[in-house]
Amino acid sequence: MYAGEKSESPHRQQAQGRNRTAEFPAQPSFGRERGAKIAVVLVFTVCWLLIVLVRSHVANDPTVTEGSSLPALATALQQRAISGRDFQSMYGPAAQLLAWIATAFTVTRSALDAYGMITFFFCAASALLVAVMLLICDRISWQQCAIFYAFSLFLNLFFDVFDIRTVLLLLNAVVAYRIIAAGTVPRQIVWATGSGLLCFVAQLVTLESGLCAALAVACALIAGSVLTRRATVLIALQVFLGVFAAANLGLVVFFKLTSSNYGLLFDYHNYSLEILRGYHNNMGLLWGLSMPKTQLLAMVALYVLGSCAAAAWRSDPFEASLLASLAFAAAVWLHTALIRSDISQIVLAFTPMIVILSLLAKTEWTSPARRVAWSAVAGAALFVWPSLNLSAPADLVKVIRGETTARAAIRGVYATRKPGAGLRASLGAPALAGRAVSMLAFPYDDYISLGPHRRFFAPVLETYAASTEPLEEYYVHALDRRRRAGLEIVYGLDKGAVPPVGGVQAITRTPAVFEYLYKHFELASNEEHADAHYILRPRLQPRDAAIEQLKFWIPQQSSDSGILKLEAPSACGLVSVEIRIDYSKNPHIFRPAGIELSFSNNDQPVWQGSITPLAPNEAFVTYVSPLPPATFHKVFGQDPIQGVQWDKIAYHASSADMLGSGASGIHMGAIQCVDPERFAGPAVTDRNPGLTTIVTATPTGIDGAAEN
Repeated sequence: MYAGEKSESPHRQQAQGRNRTAEFPAQPSFGRERGAKIAVVLVFTVCWLLIVLVRSHVANDPTVTEGSSLPALATALQQRAISGRDFQSMYGPAAQLLAWIATAFTVTRSALDAYGMITFFFCAASALLVAVMLLICDRISWQQCAIFYAFSLFLNLFFDVFDIRTVLLLLNAVVAYRIIAAGTVPRQIVWATGSGLLCFVAQLVTLESGLCAALAVACALIAGSVLTRRATVLIALQVFLGVFAAANLGLVVFFKLTSSNYGLLFDYHNYSLEILRGYHNNMGLLWGLSMPKTQLLAMVALYVLGSCAAAAWRSDPFEASLLASLAFAAAVWLHTALIRSDISQIVLAFTPMIVILSLLAKTEWTSPARRVAWSAVAGAALFVWPSLNLSAPADLVKVIRGETTARAAIRGVYATRKPGAGLRASLGAPALAGRAVSMLAFPYDDYISLGPHRRFFAPVLETYAASTEPLEEYYVHALDRRRRAGLEIVYGLDKGAVPPVGGVQAITRTPAVFEYLYKHFELASNEEHADAHYILRPRLQPRDAAIEQLKFWIPQQSSDSGILKLEAPSACGLVSVEIRIDYSKNPHIFRPAGIELSFSNNDQPVWQGSITPLAPNEAFVTYVSPLPPATFHKVFGQDPIQGVQWDKIAYHASSADMLGSGASGIHMGAIQCVDPERFAGPAVTDRNPGLTTIVTATPTGIDGAAEN
């Protein structure tokens, strides 16, 4: 029953009456409409699956970033290790389960061979969830479904971009509408319970997805209560929040009861939030879309949000509630482009806006003025959309013409054995396969440790994400426990395996993890490997590493840049840097930019790279290496290393855009060389003879002036 029904205006009562008529139309008309909608959804879903199948067969490459994570997730579950309980990852248990199921549908049952099948399963899940979303929303007509699918075809939303996270978010928004539109309180409670569980599933894919979905649903229910004047919607909101909280509590209790290594009750949530924090601090990219196209895309978003807001006055309450739910989801999802602002992430963030734009076509077409406005906005969206192409229809035509048959594509993703011997050749597969000890891939390339049929180990699956102090401590403690039981490491070179972020080295992102590996592991052999992956084995005794203070003076310095000139040239190939980066804009809200470093010798460039803020507005210690990437693995050996002579370090703040926070103050502390005697080079005079053992500690004393 509507609260305050007697005080409603005649216009509102008429609108509600029209809504009831629309919700329960004459049975023949309703049956035809429903049948046409089911037919459209079914036909386009089949087309979607065929396109995904063809592309999954072609896109069988586990060496990409996601390709390293997803097969590793499946392998971990095969070994009964659950994401969030036994190790940490940006992907949660639901993504892990889906990857594991996909692997079970391949011939070899090996996740290393299953990347094509995993890709198909994730994209097929998106297609099926979209079908569910359209079918359970009674206010989306068959014409709107057809327009939505047409947009998806031409904007290439079927594969890679329109991923399962975005679909789950939109599905949660539609379920929120069903809570509002439910005719009775018991139905609202049922839908609210389902909404809480669905948000929990989204969280189990990635924590970020669950948080965005929960926020969007809560805002939608509050708005729906206002639009429909139904206080019972707020009761459903309480049920939703209670179910979502209870599901999370049940998960961590299950983790605690089923694992002896699981720590505190809410470690899953704490470490997942730490991954998001590290991602925010270290993985930022400048806005990749040109300013004119960005302005047009912003106009599209404003038009969509404005149309949804206008629906509160010119549409019936339930229509307005649906658009409000979708608008909240789209607005919340825009934040995903604030950190990694490359083209692919921008497309992902604005995809819900395009979905709403396609659904607005039918209602906006009723008025000439609104028809012109919608057409102009749709044209702008098509013009600026980076993934606009005809590859999806072309792939479908290939299937229709028989150039690529569905049977051949299924056989391809089912029976593909890839990568082959070349991937494992230099890892010494005969010597390593079947060993009882576990294997860890560092810093990237998780897929490489799946090859020799060893027990897979990864404290944090995406090592580059372990860039906060709690995550590094978690990683090191897990390493120490496993090292005592037996562990070997496949070390891969810095070669851009992760999405490039200003040339930041792996040892710079996770200095505490590297420091532990440097002390406790060594090269298994000095043999050069063609695939640039090397085996590290535990040392009998920890390495007694020494450090040398590199004396320098400061010929030039400002608040955000400077030059450090060594008193004597150095050939050091492993440099410890003490630094503090201050920000004028809040780095917890804006994307914190790092600093650019360059090493030179007699003003001749030697090396350049970046340092990202491990702790914004706080002092921290990290490592950089001017050695060539192909040589760096030798630091884990015992032999002398041919160093690169340098005598000057120049630094300055990295570029920042409107979404970022540039460094307002850079304070350089001690510059130290790790094991200086190992790096051969020209004679270096006036070395500091005081060598001490490396001790991991929070640096102090950085007051804005470099130490001499």
